[in-house]
Amino acid sequence: MYVFVRFMRHFSIILLFVIASPLLFAQGSFSGGLELNSEFYQRDTSIGASNTPHYNNLLSSTDAWLNLDYRNYKHQLEAGIRLDVFNNSNLHDPGTPYTALGIGRFYLRKTFNNLTITGGYFYDQFGSGITFRSYQDRALGIDNATLGLHLEYDFLKNWTVKAFTGMQKNRLKPFRSFVSLYNPIIKGLNAEGSITLSEDISLLPGGSVVNRTLDQNSMNFIVNTIESYDEEDRFVPKYNTFAYSLYNRLNIGNVSWYIEGARKTSEAIYNADQKLVNRPGSVVYSTLTYSQRGLGAGLKFKRTEDFVFRTSPNEKLLDGMISYVPPVSKQNSLRLPARYVAATQELEELAGSGNITYTPKKGYTINAAYSEVRAFDYEELFREIYADLELNTSRKWKGLIGGQYIDYDQVFYEGKGASMVHAFSPFLEFNYNIDRRKSIRMEFQQQFTEQDYGDWVYGLVEFSIAPYFTVSVSDMYNYDPNPPTSTEKQHYYSFTTSFVYQRHRLSLSYTKQVEGVICTGGVCRYEPAFNGFKLRLTSSF
Repeated sequence: MYVFVRFMRHFSIILLFVIASPLLFAQGSFSGGLELNSEFYQRDTSIGASNTPHYNNLLSSTDAWLNLDYRNYKHQLEAGIRLDVFNNSNLHDPGTPYTALGIGRFYLRKTFNNLTITGGYFYDQFGSGITFRSYQDRALGIDNATLGLHLEYDFLKNWTVKAFTGMQKNRLKPFRSFVSLYNPIIKGLNAEGSITLSEDISLLPGGSVVNRTLDQNSMNFIVNTIESYDEEDRFVPKYNTFAYSLYNRLNIGNVSWYIEGARKTSEAIYNADQKLVNRPGSVVYSTLTYSQRGLGAGLKFKRTEDFVFRTSPNEKLLDGMISYVPPVSKQNSLRLPARYVAATQELEELAGSGNITYTPKKGYTINAAYSEVRAFDYEELFREIYADLELNTSRKWKGLIGGQYIDYDQVFYEGKGASMVHAFSPFLEFNYNIDRRKSIRMEFQQQFTEQDYGDWVYGLVEFSIAPYFTVSVSDMYNYDPNPPTSTEKQHYYSFTTSFVYQRHRLSLSYTKQVEGVICTGGVCRYEPAFNGFKLRLTSSF
């Protein structure tokens, strides 16, 4: 590993030299960007924003990413490098400060006719991501880029084959300048293409295989754990695990059907009782959509069984994820309807959903959705009923009115609270254009529940002068608290202002935030209560 790290350091130096070459500089172009997030903490014991290093003595934290990319279209060459900065960061493990600074990503990509070669860090996914997805989601603290070699070859007319080998990125070493890696080796092969059968019928088939080989330290940890079990519960773990998938999209006129099936060979995984067992895994995922003018409808289905595929069984939560199983439930953006989200389950999950969008006449759109998640014994874990009406009959204004009903097994998803939360959330949104540049937006939401925190009401008013300035104020009020989770009525205020100039955006907000779970695409993490100021700067060049 030490030799590998030294090689990567030398490679980054060579990369910088290539980027700085005067000849290439004259023929190519540079671009880049900065994202900076700073938080300033103010203790508030009434909401639980206290008793962590950030509130006790650190008082602030900063996360920043500065990237520089170079593209030379004449020579079909790309290169890039990114500086990652974490100062007392609260991003990766909320409540535990993390400090590091160094090169978070570098890559060199060259295309030779139909072959593209990438060396360094790369992001990619096979199919819908079930067997392999290497991606970044900064809001969740995820950056599982793969460091290695990636090949992509276009052959025939509409077919592509991809292959890679490498190691998944871990994090920058605290107080060091280099990134650590998960030691297991990951290799993958994927092929997909397009077949046109007629003017209205086409197929987009594909398939993949991914192999993960454990390192000796990971294997030793697994073996030592297994040897602590009773004789009847012991088994011989394997160094190599393979995941396979076949997928296809069938398009017939206005109908599109996608189906993907994946299977993983037996390996040591932790079951629901946090005990290592030797099991294979499988996933079936399918979507069916129909669309025509004024009408759209969709169905989704997913069955997941023991599909835990990480760099090592020893990794938990958001660490070391190789696979990504897409969610089936609706992804809500409104504040109160988004409080309870069904996180994707790896061990067992039966999930289905349906949605319909209907426009009976211009300016009126009806949306309705239903989703449900169950265990294999058909015990209900999650259910959502959703409907709204979009109104857009005037150039001056548009509106949204609707409601959501949720059943949410909080003990199952969060390990706390009521066994089942039942919540009804009506909502209203109104946008009014004062003139061509000025507009005002208002939101009103309410949530009725006898579990968890009890009843909520939420209001927001936002004023904008396009494209430069926005100011907003909101309040999320727990007006009917439910002991023991919440014993006092509590306001959670937010004041935000943002300014945009050309490619730069600066925002500053004061926020009081209730603790909870935040999710993106079915991947979730716990977010503790927060009180203080947030500063965000994004810039591109």
